[in-house]
Amino acid sequence: MAVPVACSTLAFGLMTLGSSGAAASSSGKAGVGLKTGWIYEDVVTDKGYDEEWYNSGQLYLEKTLGIKAQYVQSEPYTSQWTATALSMAAAGAKILVDVGGGGSLFYAACKKLPKVACVDTDEVKPYPSNDTAISPESWDTSYLEGIAAGMLTKTGVIGWLEGYATAASSVRNLNALVLGCQVTHPGCRAIADVVNSWYDPPVETEDLNALVDAHADILAGVESDASSVVTVAQKRGVWAIPLWDNPVSPPKAFLSAGDANYGPTLLKIFKRVIKGTYKGGSLDLFGFGQGLHLAPFGPDVPQAVKARVATAEAQMQAGHNFFCGPIYSNTGALKVKAGSCLSALYMFGWNTWYVKGVSISK
Repeated sequence: MAVPVACSTLAFGLMTLGSSGAAASSSGKAGVGLKTGWIYEDVVTDKGYDEEWYNSGQLYLEKTLGIKAQYVQSEPYTSQWTATALSMAAAGAKILVDVGGGGSLFYAACKKLPKVACVDTDEVKPYPSNDTAISPESWDTSYLEGIAAGMLTKTGVIGWLEGYATAASSVRNLNALVLGCQVTHPGCRAIADVVNSWYDPPVETEDLNALVDAHADILAGVESDASSVVTVAQKRGVWAIPLWDNPVSPPKAFLSAGDANYGPTLLKIFKRVIKGTYKGGSLDLFGFGQGLHLAPFGPDVPQAVKARVATAEAQMQAGHNFFCGPIYSNTGALKVKAGSCLSALYMFGWNTWYVKGVSISK
C-alpha cells in the first residue's frame, strides 16, 4: 500500500564498486539502457538483507527491464554516502536506490537532484518530494516466528542480535517477535545484544555464544549476516531465526525466517519513472501476497508448530491486527491501551521503546 507522508568514477576507498546490467539487446524491455545507482551498507553476498535486495531487486530489474546498474557495497554512514549518490547521478543515473538506510545522508543528495527519482528504505521522515520509501511489513513475519519460538523454547529466553539500538528495523521486529512468543509462552523474554554494525561476523559469533550462555535457546536478529545466527545455533544446539533468510537446504537448527521479494514493488516504481508519471514523497509498504512471506520451516520443526503459525498467518491475511493493547513497555508503562491497535505506519517507524520482556545487554 502507498502511504503518503506530511541518487563518474570516484576513489571509493574500502568500498567495493560494481557495475552490471549491460544494455539488453532484446526488444520490449522498457528500461533498456536506463542508468541506476544502488548503495549497499553491506556486501551483496551477506546471506541476508543485502543479498535479498541484490537478487530480488537489482538483478531482477536488470533482467526484467534491461536497466544498467552501478552499485557500491559496504558504504560507511558518513558524508561519503551523500557524495556517492551525487557521483552516481553525475554519471547519468536517473534512479538512485538507497538499500542501506542512509537516511538524511541520502536525502541530502536527493534534495539536490530534483530530476532524479530516489528510492530508500528508511523510516526517517519527511521524505524528499522525489523520494519513495519502501519496506516489507516484516513485523508480521516476526510475530509469526515468535509464536513458533514460544512453542519451542524451554528456557523462555530469546537471544537477539541487534545492529543498532535506535534502528526501527531492529526495534519493531524484536518487539513483534517477543509479543508473538508471549502468546504461546507467557513470560517469554528477550536479551538484546547491540553490535553497532550491520555486518561483523567475528563480533556476532562471540555475542551470540554469550547469549546462549545467558540461557537463550532461540537465537534471532536483524543483522545482515544471517549465517552467523544459524551457524552458532547449529553448533550450540538451539533454534535459529535470522530476520532474512531462505536457505535451499536449511540445517536442523533453522526454525524459520522472513523472506522478502522487493522486485514487484520496485518494478512498479521504475515503470512510473520510465513513463514519466513518477511521484515521490511517499511510503510504500508491502505485505503477504505482495512480496513478503515466511520462509519454509526447518526440517525439525514439529507439525503442531507449523499448524499454529499457519492459523495466525491466515488471520493476518484476512486483515486481523495482532498488535493491539494492552501493550506495556519494558519500563512498565502502558503504551497501547486495550481496544487500541498499532497501525502499519506506526510499526514501520517503531524505534523509541521496547515491549515488556526486552532487556538490552549492551
